Amino acid sequence: MDRLKELVERVIPGKKENKLNKLDEAHLARQIRLAESSDPGVRKRAATEMAKLPSDEAGEALVKLVKDRDPEVRAAAAYSIRDIAGKARVPVTPVMDALQLEQADSPALFPLVGALRALGPGVAAERVVAEKLGWGMSRAKQAKIDQMIVLRETAAELTPHPVEVGPPFDAIFEQLTNEDPDIRAEAKDILAENRYVTRRLWSIYNELMEQEPRRAMLAGRVIGHRLNPRGLPKVKSEVTMHKVGVPIAFVKCACPYCGHENPNIPVPSPGLDVPYRGTRDRQGTAFTLPVLCDFCGSWFYIGFERDPRMPE
Repeated sequence: MDRLKELVERVIPGKKENKLNKLDEAHLARQIRLAESSDPGVRKRAATEMAKLPSDEAGEALVKLVKDRDPEVRAAAAYSIRDIAGKARVPVTPVMDALQLEQADSPALFPLVGALRALGPGVAAERVVAEKLGWGMSRAKQAKIDQMIVLRETAAELTPHPVEVGPPFDAIFEQLTNEDPDIRAEAKDILAENRYVTRRLWSIYNELMEQEPRRAMLAGRVIGHRLNPRGLPKVKSEVTMHKVGVPIAFVKCACPYCGHENPNIPVPSPGLDVPYRGTRDRQGTAFTLPVLCDFCGSWFYIGFERDPRMPE
């Protein structure tokens, strides 16, 4: 029976029993009362605080807050649901209902997706968002189709000539930060598939990490996509050195906004053995690198517990 219970807890998120001590119970009761405040700032802080108090009662309170009239409160509740999802029972249906009702430009949209990923129906949540935002080629408008055509036409201009390749490379590279994930993915595919631009990508990654870290990380991720199109969790620098002659290691990290697992994030080689996590800011980390989420397009940080560039 114990073995069966353990298997159920692994397969079904949010089913692990987590009892609070008396002090935490009192603290949670206070946060639940504050969640009914007329002040949205108080409600937001209460929602955030509940992430530290994983329990069924917190889960019930948080699913009410994902329907709050203030989008910042809804976002805070969604973040907390994601944090407690594996430690407490959280009803899924109210969270999915909240996502269905969320406006496309709401700050709570992607946090709700992250919460639903943690609860289980992440693919369904992605479909809801894709429909809201018009993502996917089946919903593409003519302007988007035209952009895709221009990208492919520009790709034909990527030649071995070091001078001629510059303008088309720059035009395609710029689309790596396009607001539409389909266009971002297309630009990444084009650059990853073209053998004439690998050295240019390496130069950007190697030379601009201090001055333009975001641009450098974009270039590094394209190299990773070329080497690891399946998105394996980790790639050692020895592999990249053997395949393309550049020593970069890669890891996968979840976006702290929407929960999407982003593969091929370039990191110092020792970083493969240092604990890391996706974070919205640099607090509580010893070393960070900026990452653009493949799904939601938010910039976040991959933060390491210690600086992997420094010897232990």
